[in-house]
Amino acid sequence: MRVMKFGGTSVGGAQQMRRVVDLAAAARQETRVMLVASAVSGITNLLIDAARVAQERGPVDALSARFEDTHAAISRELAGELGPARQKPLEEGLAALASELRGLLQGVGLLRECSPSVLAHLSGLGERAACLILEALLEARGLAPKSVDPREVLICSGDPLQATPMMDEIRSRFAPLRESGGPGLMLMPGFFGGDGKGKTLSLGRGGSDYSAALAAAALDAELLEIWTDVDGIFSADPRMVPEAFPLPEVSFEEAMELAYFGAKVLHPKTISPARERGIPVRVCNSFRPEHPGTRVTDAAAPPQHPVRGLSFLRDIALINIAGAGLKGVPGTAARVFEAMAHAGISVVLITQGSSECSISFCVQHAEAERAVKALEVAFEVEREAGKVDAIERTGGLAILSIVGDGMRHRVGVAGTFFSALADVGCSIAAIAQGSSERSISAVISETDGPRAMAHVHGRCFGTTEVVELLVAGVGSVGGELLRQVRQQAPKLRAHGVDLRVCAIANSRHCVASSEGIPLEGWEEKLAAGGGGPALDTFRDWARAKRPGRPIFVDCTSSEDVALAYPSLMEAGLHVVTANKKANAGRWSHWRTLRQTASRHQRRFLYETNVGAALPVIDTLKNMVRTGDTVLRIEGILSGSLSFILGLVEEGVPLSQAVGTAMERRFTEPDPRDDLQGTDVARKVLILARELGRNVELEGVKLESLLPADFDASGPLEAFLARLPKVDESFQRRAEALRKEGKVLRYVGSVTEAGCSVGLVPVPLEHPLAAVKGGENALSFLSERYSPTPLVIRGYGAGAAVTAAGVLADVLRLVEGPLP
Repeated sequence: MRVMKFGGTSVGGAQQMRRVVDLAAAARQETRVMLVASAVSGITNLLIDAARVAQERGPVDALSARFEDTHAAISRELAGELGPARQKPLEEGLAALASELRGLLQGVGLLRECSPSVLAHLSGLGERAACLILEALLEARGLAPKSVDPREVLICSGDPLQATPMMDEIRSRFAPLRESGGPGLMLMPGFFGGDGKGKTLSLGRGGSDYSAALAAAALDAELLEIWTDVDGIFSADPRMVPEAFPLPEVSFEEAMELAYFGAKVLHPKTISPARERGIPVRVCNSFRPEHPGTRVTDAAAPPQHPVRGLSFLRDIALINIAGAGLKGVPGTAARVFEAMAHAGISVVLITQGSSECSISFCVQHAEAERAVKALEVAFEVEREAGKVDAIERTGGLAILSIVGDGMRHRVGVAGTFFSALADVGCSIAAIAQGSSERSISAVISETDGPRAMAHVHGRCFGTTEVVELLVAGVGSVGGELLRQVRQQAPKLRAHGVDLRVCAIANSRHCVASSEGIPLEGWEEKLAAGGGGPALDTFRDWARAKRPGRPIFVDCTSSEDVALAYPSLMEAGLHVVTANKKANAGRWSHWRTLRQTASRHQRRFLYETNVGAALPVIDTLKNMVRTGDTVLRIEGILSGSLSFILGLVEEGVPLSQAVGTAMERRFTEPDPRDDLQGTDVARKVLILARELGRNVELEGVKLESLLPADFDASGPLEAFLARLPKVDESFQRRAEALRKEGKVLRYVGSVTEAGCSVGLVPVPLEHPLAAVKGGENALSFLSERYSPTPLVIRGYGAGAAVTAAGVLADVLRLVEGPLP
């Protein structure tokens, strides 16, 4: 025996019903079959709306006509297959149901009341209509199904809209159908049962799955199939997580947890009857019957990952009862939940503080007000005595859960879950974990759900993680960064990182798109973008869209942009910067940046501030973190000056060397930042601060590469026009040193005595003498690296290496944990 349940979309039209009959016919060749059908998609909602409108004495003719027309249209489309002999009885049967609906609505309108019993009867008309059509089509195919009235076999009691099945009675009623000589093909409407006396009792919304499970248990079926419009149970809701994938197998317990906490494929109560009788459940796609779907069994294979799937339950409110009078008082929790039981409120999640002074629990948002009132009544005496505080209610919440049998065998799963939520700035209102260690739930803001789900899914399953870049500054470094992102994006996507540039800005224009800006022809898109303050746009975008992993990338040299980093972090953005102005600005801003990053759990990365793509900052931080004492830092920290002095050493005039460096985009936008040593001074200052020194830029001893009496003021063009005046004197100095076996190098150093930057004559045998042509070199003399220092050397000039360093910081942020 196989029970096959088809959902609303699976019977949503004539073509879908043909497919149902094809699947039933194929199954019937192998075994006995019971079909359980839902209403045509949208019909149950239509019926409930009609009852509400009738109760308010509104117009219901159009609604009842839609019910009739929907089924009549399907019937007409199938007329050629049914033939006149079956078409006419079908039309009469559908017309009788439409007449029954109109009579019920008329009664509701006259009484201005729709009792639960009437609503249960009325809302089951859709399933009855769908089964009339299926029965006619099955008969036309020569399958002759036995029609089963669920009111006579699915015996229930209690609330007419949430009835409780009486399993012993149900098995007794199904006994004739269970016998081996029983009918080979049966057809039963889902969603409702009866009290055994002809009265309709609903199993609740989504109850067709439950109907099928009860029938499978009563028939001792070998398999229960739930046919829907998706490829099985997914690792997460694919509407929220596009990277979610269908699970080939789950255990009964995992399926129950996933269904309970919001997975829509299965009704929460469906698994229990099948599990009790050991009946496997297969969830499959009626639109893709060749897909294997998901198999739910008692012995599901161990999952590849400890987490099997994620679920998300919306419309949740958190109720908190607290007070000193709760501590150590036996029966307090019992009174809380007894109050909920008397009010008919289902508690979704429970958590209690170890102090015993508070109990928190979650209910559906629609029941929150009743829950508070019930507690206020139950604890009225304690509240008046001041032993219980005002009962708090927090709405707009949801429950995000990770589920998996493998979680109890793997350490660190909870840590991964909560750190993933922290990654995306998601605040947790409450947590709960079952003693089986099969699920962990976090109560979060419902608006945080999509980004939290996507990021947790990526962390748990290693699927593609979307990273949103907001790039400010598209000059030489920014433009090169966009080129490298475009080039590397396919390779990164293959390794699980979807790098999207969601905003680009220069000093005049800004363009933003949540789906990502195509990087082919980004210049035209930016030129067509709007004006206005780009940073405001970035902040507003981050607050409104609340993306999962947003990174602000600063490729400008603007001090105003650097000063805005704290507000960008507060808006939810991580910051990666090639701009030295923030770390070399005032000490107070340097400290505020780190405090803000820590408070808002944002990352701040700036490796390119000192050595372009060379690992200078990271190396120094690791030395300090591991307890090494750095005694001296010394080196050539300007790739542009390294390049310029290398040309001068070869006899090229200084002004010409500067021009060549500018043409190759080796210098800062204004080369005076390099030539006067300001840029190197900032780098030395940054290194000193990494050592914990409270130093301002004015505290760095600075010697310009240019002569002290040279006028470097005024517009850039005027400065460059005057620069050849120093060529002769500079060349004479270089020649004189060459005769002494020395060369000029622009050196920055950090010692116990302080910080200094300036031109230094070094012997040809000195290690720094060989550093030229755009190279950087830095030595760290420390207690561990002594007497031979740790040396970092490599190319340090040009947009390409700086952009590569920025991209490396972006990827480090994606891969690395939060501090």
